[in-house]
Amino acid sequence: MVPELTSEIRLTSREFALFRDLIYAEAGISLGDSKQQLVASRLAKRLRALSLTSYSKYYDYLMHNDRDGSERLKMINSLTTNKTDFFREDHHFDYLKSTIFPAFEQIAKQAHKRKIRIWSAACSTGEEPYTLAMTILDFFGPTVFNTWDIRILASDIDTDVLTHAQRGKYPRERIEEVPPALRKQSFIKRDDDLNDTMTIRPELQSLITFRRINFVDESWPIHTEFDIIFCRNVMIYFDEPTQDRLLTRFASYLKPGGHLFIGHSESILRLDQIYRPIGQTIYQKVGSQPSSVSVLPSPPMNSAAGKGNPPTLTPSALRTAAATPSLKPTRVEDRSEVQIPSHPIIVGEVKASREPLKISTLLGSCVSVCLFDPVAHIGGMNHFMLPSSRTDQAACATYGIHAMELLINEIMKLGGDRRRLVAKVFGGGNVLGRDCSGISGPLVGDRNAEFALQFLQTDGIRVVAQDLGGTRGRHVHFLSHTGQAFVRPIQKVQEEEIQVAEKMAVQTAPPKSGPGSVELF
Repeated sequence: MVPELTSEIRLTSREFALFRDLIYAEAGISLGDSKQQLVASRLAKRLRALSLTSYSKYYDYLMHNDRDGSERLKMINSLTTNKTDFFREDHHFDYLKSTIFPAFEQIAKQAHKRKIRIWSAACSTGEEPYTLAMTILDFFGPTVFNTWDIRILASDIDTDVLTHAQRGKYPRERIEEVPPALRKQSFIKRDDDLNDTMTIRPELQSLITFRRINFVDESWPIHTEFDIIFCRNVMIYFDEPTQDRLLTRFASYLKPGGHLFIGHSESILRLDQIYRPIGQTIYQKVGSQPSSVSVLPSPPMNSAAGKGNPPTLTPSALRTAAATPSLKPTRVEDRSEVQIPSHPIIVGEVKASREPLKISTLLGSCVSVCLFDPVAHIGGMNHFMLPSSRTDQAACATYGIHAMELLINEIMKLGGDRRRLVAKVFGGGNVLGRDCSGISGPLVGDRNAEFALQFLQTDGIRVVAQDLGGTRGRHVHFLSHTGQAFVRPIQKVQEEEIQVAEKMAVQTAPPKSGPGSVELF
């Protein structure tokens, strides 16, 4: 018989630490020591559902039996807070009607462009995106559905609240904050509604697309730019580094001059190079940013090199060269390490492992960051290059941050702790010279190396070794389970091949997102 989950089953400090790290890795939520009892009470129902008698057993279940991730999803659902209301912080919606929507009307008159894209980035049970739809109806009038191309993406990490939001049904007391005239235009009484329930009109529901999006996922299923992003009263659950990464990532999905709305207790003044404050927790994007963030694409395959030109190194050939054992490391590896599996990576790729693995790559002007958790013995390596200098500095930073976050997230998914990571950094050689587009600027390798070191310093990750710069490429081996790294200059013929591959990578635009993308055109 399972004991009652009251005082008989206690969440110990050790167990809380395990769940705190797991929750941070899964959802980016930072929990202080004061949240121990909250976590215990929220997870108690999952223990009852699975007939488990301790929090340690639940943690083990998550680690070893949750093969499809469904229980982790239920864990996150049980921990998330979903406080929201219609017209919450109504000054934000007043600003839409007084300033932003009139500007769109003016654009429509001058350029005949009637398109608006909005993201409600933590929509909870749906009150916020439906309030946005009602505000659109209130300003533009009923003809908006036929005369404007307006779409709202509504996302949340909690699948339970998304299901509730999609139904669009609310008790009468929940809609009391909606002005009476707008309430009459926006809600109907359906046959399946309970006595105290009203349903959002289908016309308003048609403006909204609901999707589950986790802010810490390495990629988001989105392929569009937004004019407006609402992300309110969510960042209070994140630490500052996570907040900054999220806000920087939001900027990559905002059109130039687009607006970001955050909660009344949140502030982003430290990111004044990206956003300028309007007032009342409304910010406007500064300058120009790319519409999406992706890892740099692999060079296209081309086996037909022209006469007199160095052969194009295909991804397959790069992997083969990276795994070639003929380049002996500068240190002699222990014999016990010789038989461990190898995994070569190329530009735009990331690999992490909790099992013994030798990760290898060839570097020219690109840079590789090797990260290692010395307690969990989990490590990984990335291989990336910032875009051409034809892209502005903020865009390059966003691109590089994403490449670094991919590696960190992979290590955390395997059980590593971001706070324990140490780094070794390699590459950034003067192989491509100045920007291969021909525009004057810093050396490509220097730019990549400087970014990597700056990111690590900002994120508080200690650099314990580095081999950067110079005029030659490098062949790097990294042992994921020990954190050891071995580096040696590459041969001249390989260097010519690396140059070709890197020029392709630095000049190639990011690919469009694949299947599952949210298309809002």
